[in-house]
Amino acid sequence: MDTVVVKFGGTSLATEKERKEAISHIGALRAEGKKVIAVVSAMGRKGSPYATDTLISLLKKDCDLATLDLLMSCGEVISACVLADSLVQQGIDAVALNSLQAGIVTDGVFGSADIFDIDTKRIKMELHENKVVVVTGFQGVTVRNDITTLGRGGSDTSAVVIGGFMDAESVHIFTDVPGVAVIDPRLVPKAKYMKEIDINLMYDLSRWGVGVVHPRAIAAAKNYTLDLFIRSTFDKGQGTRVVKDLKMKGPVGAGIIKNCGIFDVGRADKLIIDGEKKRAVRPVPDSGYSLLTVVFGEYNREEIREALGTLPVKAELFTSESCAHIFVETSQVESLANDLYDRLFE
Repeated sequence: MDTVVVKFGGTSLATEKERKEAISHIGALRAEGKKVIAVVSAMGRKGSPYATDTLISLLKKDCDLATLDLLMSCGEVISACVLADSLVQQGIDAVALNSLQAGIVTDGVFGSADIFDIDTKRIKMELHENKVVVVTGFQGVTVRNDITTLGRGGSDTSAVVIGGFMDAESVHIFTDVPGVAVIDPRLVPKAKYMKEIDINLMYDLSRWGVGVVHPRAIAAAKNYTLDLFIRSTFDKGQGTRVVKDLKMKGPVGAGIIKNCGIFDVGRADKLIIDGEKKRAVRPVPDSGYSLLTVVFGEYNREEIREALGTLPVKAELFTSESCAHIFVETSQVESLANDLYDRLFE
């Protein structure tokens, strides 16, 4: 039987009703003859009792990083146990594994670790016994058996890397939206969802504000031969398929980063506009400014500028090889997003 990895985020696990939706997807895959590994995030969002941000609030800001990682890992352990028990209650044999039990080995960078090896023997044994294997996302164990976390969006990365080490046929990232939208539907309600997208363009979108999947997960997926889907827990659609070497020309989609600023590049900067002059993008709480980035396939800078035309709002424009970055007052973002959608994507 082929192996499939599914990942469920906090909003997909927060209540019994939502967990039943998640279980229905697992059941459907098993009915197709698939072996299923489920990777889970902590339940709920900020304010929920077991959400990662809630756990962080229990410690002081200057606490020991190893202690913080150990605490943060608890949310996923709770999720794994609850989902495994829920599966059993629905007649589906399941087992919950933490990162040590699952053999997930990371480096020693607390708060932003990378997975460099997985001893898959335990996972394979449980799958051989026809169980759904529920694994804690977002974390791993160093060679010294210290718990480390992977940073924000780490459960997405866990799912992809587990899928790679298990030679899975596909990884399905389940969220609360039905795939990757051309632009944020909260700003443009009529925005369409993509059936498929090239993996490199998806990486650009995820870096520049499309939050349905973390860019580290997309980068990891480039290393493996598996199908990657971004889907909704709450409908049966196949969502958006992320494809290698898919030819896409012209405007593909747009991402938005709110409350940010543009700066000269420093050593610590990671989010950099690689234009004629490199500029760094950094979070600035309550700055009143946002960055709207349109990602293009197979367009040069001149074609990008021509496609954008005259912007309807006062803004600063930066272009790179595949992106147009528009720095604009946050109050103008919705108007700009709707204008660009009508002209570029309709």
